[in-house]
Amino acid sequence: MHIESGKKVKVSELNMTPMIDVVFLLITFFMLVSEITRQDEIEDIRLPDVQASKPDDNPDPNRLVINITNDGTYYIGGSPRSDKWLYDALAVEARVSRDLKTNVSDRVVLIKADHRVPFKYIRKIIGWCVQREIGIWRLAFGTLPYEAREGGGGN
Repeated sequence: MHIESGKKVKVSELNMTPMIDVVFLLITFFMLVSEITRQDEIEDIRLPDVQASKPDDNPDPNRLVINITNDGTYYIGGSPRSDKWLYDALAVEARVSRDLKTNVSDRVVLIKADHRVPFKYIRKIIGWCVQREIGIWRLAFGTLPYEAREGGGGN
């Protein structure tokens, strides 16, 4: 192709900065999402094997999940929490999901306790939930998934 001398040729360049920004944002997003989904799984917890349990087919993704290790340590969001922190978290959960007519929370709180944990740690949470100030009456307890039971699915 012949270009006349004296005429300026405009060369267009592709600005890569916005594309790189989007790629970094996507990477950050997926790293955070994968970390959040793993926070409810504590490796030290061995859930009880209950034959009469049934799977939660439609769990609320925003429900509060409380993990209790065999030494009685409470975990929320993958981090160990004090009794006061846990009580305050239950109070906030109840306030956010409270039915104004009944003054009771309509959301389920999931308690995943190690099968070796003394019941007093679970009883403490139940006691807090049923207090008039909190009013959480819907509790679920985590058990060993059906697929992970001894004998290949509980047979």
